[in-house]
Amino acid sequence: MQELSGKTAVITGAASGIGLAMAHRFGDAGMNLVLGDVESDALDIATTELSDAGHEVAAMQLDVRDLDGIRAFEAFARESFGNVHVLCNNAGVGAGGPVSDPDNLDLWKWTIDINLWGVIYGCKVFMTGMLEHGEEAHIVNTASMAGHLSAPMMGPYNISKYGVVALSETMAKEALMMGTKIGVSVLCPAFVATGIATSDRNLPENIKAAHGRDAPDEASSGTQSAIEQLVAAGIPAADVAEAVHHAVVNDEFWILTHDDAKAAVTERARQIVDGVNPPLTGFV
Repeated sequence: MQELSGKTAVITGAASGIGLAMAHRFGDAGMNLVLGDVESDALDIATTELSDAGHEVAAMQLDVRDLDGIRAFEAFARESFGNVHVLCNNAGVGAGGPVSDPDNLDLWKWTIDINLWGVIYGCKVFMTGMLEHGEEAHIVNTASMAGHLSAPMMGPYNISKYGVVALSETMAKEALMMGTKIGVSVLCPAFVATGIATSDRNLPENIKAAHGRDAPDEASSGTQSAIEQLVAAGIPAADVAEAVHHAVVNDEFWILTHDDAKAAVTERARQIVDGVNPPLTGFV
């Protein structure tokens, strides 16, 4: 999509982090912005910030786990600005815990429902309108390097992000097969300075209560501490947004924002081909 000015971008998880940075970047490119986020207060602040910067903005509180909510969000986008041209399925949370723990299924379901089902819902609902209007369009699905490399103690996050990568590759091939004008990109950053390490702030109260009674075990606590430090030292979200903008304009599928992570992907592929059992590696 070479020309973005005057067209409409829809972004989930838009009130902070990568989502907010993408909103600023696409707004700077002259696009109308439709923002969705589960955090209403943060969404209000982001909307004001973007409006003050001179961008055309419409915002709606949204829980991407809710299919009917996604349908309402799509209708809201069309009512606000007409045809949707760029969709960024960006809403996501970080959560983990050992596979062997039988009591954290609700936490796993919450993570996968947001990170994977939220993306599936977004694609299925918004693609209908994109195919109907027939103009150039582009979908960006936010995955992670966790969609290529499986860190221990991060099962639900890894599963959800591998799923987003597989979904996006499938969509890209189907777009070629069907000859549509919808481009697809999958965003796979490593650590970015965002609030994802504190995703538990948005846990539903019943899950929060269930997992707040007991102190985390030593392994889980150590994993959480390591993730918080790595996220804090991550690259700026604005750098990721710039890479996303470049991919949309140039119709590039893979968005890998960390050059040093690419070697780890190559090494994993080599291990698969050579039949090497998965080693215990650190975080990317």
